[in-house]
Amino acid sequence: MENKNKYWKGLEELNNDPKFVASKKNEFTQGIPLEEVLTDSDGEMQSNRRDFLKYFGFSISAVALAACNNTPVKNAIPYVVKPENITPGIPNWYATTCGACATGCSILVKTREGRPVKIEGNAESPVFKGGVCATGHASLLDLYDNERLRAPRKDANEATWASVDADIMKALSAAKNIRIVSGTITSPSTKKIIAEFTAKYPTTKTVGYEAVSYAALIEANKRAFGKAVVPSYSFDKAKVIVSFGADFLGTWISPVEFTKAWAKNRKAENKKMSRHLHFESNLSLTGSNADYRFPIKPSSEGAALLAIYNKIAASVGAPTFSIPTLELALNSIELTAKELLAAKGESLVVSGSSNVDNQLLVAAINSLLGNIGTTIDLDNYSNQVSGDDAAFEAFVAEMESGAVDTVIFYNTNPAYSYYNAERFKNALKKVGTRISTNSATDETGELCNYQTPDNHYLESWNDAEPKLGYFGLTQPTITNVFDTRQAQASLLKWTGNSTDVYAYVKNYWQSNILMAGEEAWNKALHDGFYIAAPKAVSAATAVALTSDIANRATVNYTTNLKNTELKLYTKIGIGDGTHANNPWLQELPDPISKVCWDNYLTIGKVTADTFNVKDGDVVTLTVGKTVIEGLPILVQPGQANSTVGLAVGYGKSNGKVASNFGKGLGKNAFGLVGFNNGTYTYSTSSGITIAKTDDGYQLPQTQTHHTIEGRSLLREASLNEYIKNPSAGNNDHAHIISLWEEHDSKGHKWGMAIDMNACTGCGACVVSCSAENNVPVVGRKEILNGREMHWIRIDRYYSFKGKDGKKATREKSGLANGFLMPKEEDAIDYGKGSTMDFENVSVTYQPMMCQHCGHAPCETVCPVLATVHSSEGLNQMTYN
Repeated sequence: MENKNKYWKGLEELNNDPKFVASKKNEFTQGIPLEEVLTDSDGEMQSNRRDFLKYFGFSISAVALAACNNTPVKNAIPYVVKPENITPGIPNWYATTCGACATGCSILVKTREGRPVKIEGNAESPVFKGGVCATGHASLLDLYDNERLRAPRKDANEATWASVDADIMKALSAAKNIRIVSGTITSPSTKKIIAEFTAKYPTTKTVGYEAVSYAALIEANKRAFGKAVVPSYSFDKAKVIVSFGADFLGTWISPVEFTKAWAKNRKAENKKMSRHLHFESNLSLTGSNADYRFPIKPSSEGAALLAIYNKIAASVGAPTFSIPTLELALNSIELTAKELLAAKGESLVVSGSSNVDNQLLVAAINSLLGNIGTTIDLDNYSNQVSGDDAAFEAFVAEMESGAVDTVIFYNTNPAYSYYNAERFKNALKKVGTRISTNSATDETGELCNYQTPDNHYLESWNDAEPKLGYFGLTQPTITNVFDTRQAQASLLKWTGNSTDVYAYVKNYWQSNILMAGEEAWNKALHDGFYIAAPKAVSAATAVALTSDIANRATVNYTTNLKNTELKLYTKIGIGDGTHANNPWLQELPDPISKVCWDNYLTIGKVTADTFNVKDGDVVTLTVGKTVIEGLPILVQPGQANSTVGLAVGYGKSNGKVASNFGKGLGKNAFGLVGFNNGTYTYSTSSGITIAKTDDGYQLPQTQTHHTIEGRSLLREASLNEYIKNPSAGNNDHAHIISLWEEHDSKGHKWGMAIDMNACTGCGACVVSCSAENNVPVVGRKEILNGREMHWIRIDRYYSFKGKDGKKATREKSGLANGFLMPKEEDAIDYGKGSTMDFENVSVTYQPMMCQHCGHAPCETVCPVLATVHSSEGLNQMTYN
């Protein structure tokens, strides 16, 4: 029917208008081919800073318009018929559950005119307490990614849902062996849908697969306590925390929850603080926040745990085991055991190890200390991570044998992250019907003959139970942008169930969770979460350690004393690579290295000298039979000697951002993952060689100064000093000379205060600020030019101590018994000096705000006086 509206045309009409299409093409690329716009003569990504996201296909206006065919084009015309609940200029907020990962944080989503524009934490949640990580904040941008699949596909060609459903249901009916391969599923209603699917097709088996596995922790708890679960950890109840490589403030299990709990006992005004000791090889976010950090090789972890176990066991009268002499920093074993024994029942030992024996040692230590049932809850456990490594290995073997007819991939991409990708791809080709529900074409999806794209979580109805008894609800905040369909709806359709997902979730909740009617459902939907009565927490005693476990721990240590070892890790933003196509996360500086848009080989100063490499060098890394070429070197303070670190999540072949238009962005490190004793392993000492090449490479860092160069930018005081004098640390008021006259503040004075004891430097605020203020992404090349645009930056400063543990040090407050930390005034450049131990580094974070409540730089340069300073100290934008 002809559109007679004189103000704007219908979207269908405009999309079929060649002149309109041509004009939009010119607007986005100035008539130049997209790839030519984005690359220079050297093949480097470049762009106008304002248009960067637009070129990459992250156009909020274009995608949001596609979501609703009665939304007018961008003209200054009010709504003729105002949609219900929408008032122009007034945002609406919706409580929902974050779907960026399986952690299931409770969040609030801000929408304007039906479009989600901002994510915040739900402060009412007793678990997540208003926190959101960088990945959660950035997941908003994934909604507006034009590389999402716009419709289902059959053999790489767009198809209709009806034709795809008919083909798949026919294949399912004839299949002899069906497998559903999924990541962690915390949704109870989804689990019920899968159970119904399995009842319809009895040969179905679900295989859990995680790119970064926690199977060792689950298996150890099964052997030690008879419960194959990930416990709930109460960092807020622990007076002493000891971590062995568990980056619980950054990437381990539930970092938002753990950060909130950890920070609760780090407040100086309480006049007592928890003590945090950390053993690790790579310098992590959690290690950088520890009161004391002990750098150790991955192979030393088991021996160190056994040594601590022996100290505690001897004190409580339990059996001990013989071990070799450990060569670890200072008297770390004795002091750690002493601190733990002084806080029996109020301490916590955790490990990020993928070695079952190491996790059994951790379970035994916590059991001896009486932590089970106090700081560790095995009854109200976590559902946030899962995966069965042995089951997935069996599944790959099944595919190789031709025993699998049909496979459905849900929320997982093993063709990218499996350690033997070629083996997996060749095995998958033997499966007749291959279905991917992933929302974009990824490495696994391009091998499937059917792609049935899932909705973004902000378009979905769903639920979650991240922790036993803590339930979250997910509700859509926008209508479907593209012709996608929830994976749950697809499974229901193929089962023959015509119930829509909203009705299914609601019925499930009213029948199984709330046990109540409409009013209780509406309240849960409004709140975003519901808490059931917890199970009674019980104490438990770990099964006694055996000599076999002790022997394996010491063998790893003694056989690798002289070997260089590799430790794989996940970065705060990119993680396992699931969100590698998100430019907000690619441009987020790593909290430690301050590098973005890349991964690299981290190496300590002593080890770098051994291999004759330095910053800017490019090397070839060989681990056994696996070779990775073109890795840039980053000399990293705090890296344990004789170790190197490499982040996974890079080197993807799909996605404009993630692959740099197919030219490559970082290196895929998943090929270095091992499989040993039933679990995937992320460290190795097997035949590691590092060969320097003739190439050079500059890493894009947002901070290249590492110390404060003698300036009084950072001020610290010990807890004991603070108790005696609350102004401690602020006695030296450095006179800062300003170019501008001071403003008079009459009446109110605006500003921002940050609790520096609670700030971990994670960078979530950096991404949040970019979302809130539409801060441009500039790309790798402009970062190298020093033109990053983040309004908030988190500076990171290093300081060191001498090899004797005493030189250039002072006693850290609250940590008696000889724990030492470097003095600020003795900080030096890590590239100078010969008396420093570069493994033992202390890190301090300094948030730097946008200065809108100070001397905003735009005020003094604006040629039309559009930026002025208010009497309350705020920078004001005044436009006609």
